[in-house]
Amino acid sequence: MAIDTKSLTQIITEFRKLQAKDSITPESLGYILQRIADLLATAGTSETQAILGNWYNTLSKTDHTAVCKLQQGPADRNFVRLSNTFIDLLTGQQMTNENATIINMATTERAGAMKAQQVVDLNNARHAIADIEKLLDIIQAKLGMTEGSKGLYNTAQISCVVQNGQLHVLGAQQLIADGYVPYIFRPVRKRNPFKDKDATAEQLAAKKYCSVKKGWGVFGSLYAVKLNGTQVMFSTGPHNLLCTEKQPGYSGSPEYFVSHSVNKEGNRTFGWGRTSVHLLDRNLAKKTSRKKERMIRLRFGIGFAKPIYPGRAAITPANLASSLAEFYLIYNPATEKWTFGK
Repeated sequence: MAIDTKSLTQIITEFRKLQAKDSITPESLGYILQRIADLLATAGTSETQAILGNWYNTLSKTDHTAVCKLQQGPADRNFVRLSNTFIDLLTGQQMTNENATIINMATTERAGAMKAQQVVDLNNARHAIADIEKLLDIIQAKLGMTEGSKGLYNTAQISCVVQNGQLHVLGAQQLIADGYVPYIFRPVRKRNPFKDKDATAEQLAAKKYCSVKKGWGVFGSLYAVKLNGTQVMFSTGPHNLLCTEKQPGYSGSPEYFVSHSVNKEGNRTFGWGRTSVHLLDRNLAKKTSRKKERMIRLRFGIGFAKPIYPGRAAITPANLASSLAEFYLIYNPATEKWTFGK
C-alpha cells in the first residue's frame, strides 16, 4: 500500500522541534528513526504497486459494481420484490435500487418463492401424510399386506380347485371368520342407458348411453353365492332375482351359473349378460348340414369383501379384501354337460 505522508510529515515536524531546542539525544533520534522505519515497512513494494495498478486499470474498463446487500420488500399473491444495494469497487460508493428484483410466487405449475402460510400448510400436509401412512400400516397389517407382497394380500390369498366335479375355495377361512362374504365376478363390457335424474330433456335426447366399461363386473350380488365349508354354492333361482335376499336354494352344480333356453329353431342357448349365446356351431351348420355343438369356456372369478347390499354402492374388485381367484365354466359338447375347470 502507499506511504501515509501525513504521518511522515508529523514525525519530521517533531524532529525539527527537538533540534530547535538543542535537546536532541541519541535516544530521541533513534526513537524518531524507528518510527520512520516502521512507517516505511507498511509501504508496498514496487511489485505490489504494479499489481494494484494493473488491477485498477483492468477493473476500470469493466462493470465494477457488485451486490453487497439484498433486502426483502413488499410481496403479493403473484410476486416477491427485493431491494438491491450495490457498491462501486473503484470508488466505494453505494447505491440502492428499491424493489428492483421480482421473484414469482410458487404455484402448482412453477417453482418460486413461498409465503410463510404456504410453508405452514406444507408442513401440516407432511404431518398429515405421515399420520395416514401410520394408519395404512395398521390397515395393511390387518388385511395381511406385508412388505414384498407386491400389492396382494399375503394372508388373504385364495385359490380355486375342482374336486370331484365341485368347486372349492381354499384359504378363505380367516376371511369368513372376519365377516367377509364371497362375490362372483365375470368379464363384462357394459354400455348402460343414460338415466341421469338431473339431466335436462336436451341432454337425455343427445346422450342415450353411458361410456363403455370393460373389466371384471360383479355377477348378481352377495345373495347369489355362499360357501358350504369350502364348496362354492350358487343360487338355484332365476338370474333376474340374484339381487334379492330371498333365494329358493343353493347348489354346487355348475348348471346354475348359466341360464338355459331353447330358441324357435330348437337349438339350445344360454344367457351371457344381455346376450343369448348359441351352443350350436353355426359356422359349421352353414357350411354343412351337420348340427354340432361347440365347446364353451366361460371365465369367472371369486373374491371376498365386506357385505355390500344391492343398490347401496357399486361392487368392484377394488372392494375386495382378498385376491381374485379365477375359475372356468366349461361346456363339453361330447357329454352335453357343464363342468368346472381351471
